[in-house]
Order: sequence, then structure tokens, then C-alpha cells
Amino acid sequence: MIEESIRHKRTTRLFKQDKIDYKLLEKFVDCARVSSSARNSQPLEYIIIDDKSVLEKIFPLIDFGGEISGDKKAKKGFEPTALIIIIVKTGSRESYKYDVGIAAQNIALVAYENNIGVCMMGAVEKEDIHNVLGVSSDYFVDLVISLGYAAEKPVLEETDSEPGYYRMDDVLHVQKRRLNKIIHRNKF
Repeated sequence: MIEESIRHKRTTRLFKQDKIDYKLLEKFVDCARVSSSARNSQPLEYIIIDDKSVLEKIFPLIDFGGEISGDKKAKKGFEPTALIIIIVKTGSRESYKYDVGIAAQNIALVAYENNIGVCMMGAVEKEDIHNVLGVSSDYFVDLVISLGYAAEKPVLEETDSEPGYYRMDDVLHVQKRRLNKIIHRNKF
């Protein structure tokens, strides 16, 4: 089940407007909470946003497009219906970055198992989000995860050239390098 989730879960950038039950969002954070943590320091906390008026204040502060050409803002009518924002205790060891990655992947995998699409976003106005949400100065915003029921089904393709993205017939194609191009055995 985990391998299937890893192989089939793709980033979602277009969402249906059906609201996600708060208990489900709480479950995602709970799966992040019990993640491995370097030195068991547990420097992460989470802000769940599912109120439309708060979401609308945050959307302008987020780039949804990454490397995909076109508008970098959420497409009107296809916005995520929830966000989970990972905040980090100020002064944490550099290893917090690993904790964020592990926690975010746990959220994404459990979301996928519950038919929820996810997009992890680092291209965000962190200070502005910090201020809008009234985050304590003891914490900083690190990662924003958008969530919603997927309105698209991206497909994975292997490539021998530089990986990237493209849309064809309204389907997002996500290119990944072939295994034999990235794996090395016993030496480089």
C-alpha cells in the first residue's frame, strides 16, 4: 500500500471545491506528529486553515505553479479547500529541515490514501503569512501544504532528457528520470 501510494501520488494543483472534514485534516497532522524527528527534538507545529476567509488572505501569498508555465496563483474555482502550514521553533538545529520533509511526506501519503490531493509549496511569502496568522515570534513559517479533493489526475512518465512538466489535453505530465540513470552500485 505504501509503495503504491508513492508511485501514484502526484502533486495536485487543481482542486474541487468540496470541503475536507476537519477530523481528517487533524488525522493528517497526527500522522506528521508521530513522524521521526532528529534527536527527537520535535520542533514542528502545525496550523490547519479551512476557513474560506482565512484561505483567501493566504492565497495571494503563495505561488502554486512552480516550474509549470502560466499563472503562478491558484486557479479561480480550483483553489485548495485547506492548508496545513508547518511552523518551526526558532533556534532549532538545522536538522529541522529533515523533520519537515518527513512530516510533510507523511501528510501527503495519508492524504492520498484518503483521496485528498496535496501540493507542497515553498515559494511563499513566509513573513507575510507569519503576520496574517499571528504566529508567535518564537516560530517561523517553513512549508505550506495545500489540500483538497483533486480536480486533475497528473500522470508520471519516465524520460531520458532533463525532467520537467508539461500539459497536453488538460493533463499534467510529470517527467521523472529513469532508475538506471540515477542509481549507482558500490561506486559512482
